[in-house]
Amino acid sequence: MASMRVVVRPQQGTVKTMPSKYTEYSAPQRAFGRASKGRRSGIRSQLRAALERGGADAKVAIAELQHAMPALAFDAEGCDLVLEGLDSANAEEMLAMAATLRGSVPAAACSQHAHQVLERLLHDLSGADVAFVAEELLGRGREFAFDQHGSSVICQLLLFAPQNHGTRALVDEVLSTDVTAVCHHKQGHQVALATLEHGLPQHRHRIFVSLLPVLARATKHRFAAELIATALLRCREEEATALAIAVLGKPGVVATLACHCFGVQIVRSLLQVRGFGSFVMQEIARSEKKMKKDKFASELLRELGMNQGTMLAVAQRAGA
Repeated sequence: MASMRVVVRPQQGTVKTMPSKYTEYSAPQRAFGRASKGRRSGIRSQLRAALERGGADAKVAIAELQHAMPALAFDAEGCDLVLEGLDSANAEEMLAMAATLRGSVPAAACSQHAHQVLERLLHDLSGADVAFVAEELLGRGREFAFDQHGSSVICQLLLFAPQNHGTRALVDEVLSTDVTAVCHHKQGHQVALATLEHGLPQHRHRIFVSLLPVLARATKHRFAAELIATALLRCREEEATALAIAVLGKPGVVATLACHCFGVQIVRSLLQVRGFGSFVMQEIARSEKKMKKDKFASELLRELGMNQGTMLAVAQRAGA
């Protein structure tokens, strides 16, 4: 394969890959988007065949992918091809491919397809090499945190580049105001979860502070309950203790939460918090009859291996 040059000729039409507010397309992206369906298919087939042949042909194909990547990444089949190219590329080639997305990160982060390319680069390259991803998202952090695909990119930044200045600044921006709204949002709570798992202590603290005033509602909220369960295990010991005390403030709350589809995960976490496990077990033993009748609580009892004999022993210790 002496030479293979992909030439994308623009045609009449409009790009419909991204919502209008993210149409930050470069010239190569617009050209590929305007190419006929048959032409785009031919480009993809040509590059895929070269990658499959391997060796020198694959090297040439990867070089061509670098040229066409800004356009291909936003296309369903083109994205798959880019990911195949990244699988075959060495570190230097990956860096060159990543560089082609500079300036297009906001559009890529919210793209159904291109966000997968960003996440692969975050996984495969060092934090320093992908620092531009977080930097280009700054200024619109909350917007991306509430987006289906943008939130996933932020989570990957927290997983693979948590110490980067850009990542820290981005999370700081997301949690700068109304953290409660983030915790109760379908996509936003995923960013909050990733922050609890991989973020900085000061960011975990903001989530902890936002949960305390709304515990009564949050313990039974689909998204917030998952955050409480995680915060009990990931926040500082003094914060976890304060959160546990607040959750357990009302009599009978352990059984109530155990019998709730979202609250039961909080009980599982409470059992692991230092200084609270025995109390929670005793509360479970006292409420055994009620819990055995509930779908979620009975599953918890099975997980704990609690039969009538063990429950009686726990209850007797509690009354001693």
